[in-house]
Amino acid sequence: MDSAPKTDKVKKFIWYHLPVILYAGVVITVSSISNLSKPEIRFLAFDKIAHFFEYAIFAVLAYRSISTLPFIRNADRAFYITTLFLILFATFDEYFVQSLSRRTSSIYDLAADLVGAMLVLILLRIFHKNPPKPDIPE
Repeated sequence: MDSAPKTDKVKKFIWYHLPVILYAGVVITVSSISNLSKPEIRFLAFDKIAHFFEYAIFAVLAYRSISTLPFIRNADRAFYITTLFLILFATFDEYFVQSLSRRTSSIYDLAADLVGAMLVLILLRIFHKNPPKPDIPE
């Protein structure tokens, strides 16, 4: 029995899907820290910039993962499914933060999350006409 297809699936999972799963776990873990203090940097609403970049990175990882799923046939579908996923995740994240004591949720945090994600997704959509074909490193 040939175990190469099973090994390839595991490598694909580790290479494409595990990073976004771990990153989502980090986002929720950081959100669950009830006494998280903001850095003492006082320029341009530093926390909104942090939200922007947090979800910009998340968008890259999510698009990379979603675009390699078997039912994704084109870049449009990858873009729309990734967009929906990130909107739902960011909304859940802010709701989760709101449910914690000593943490406040903000529509501006959600907006910063979504602007970061959408900017990256639009750039990815412009530069990737079709989803990448999974090429698993050796």
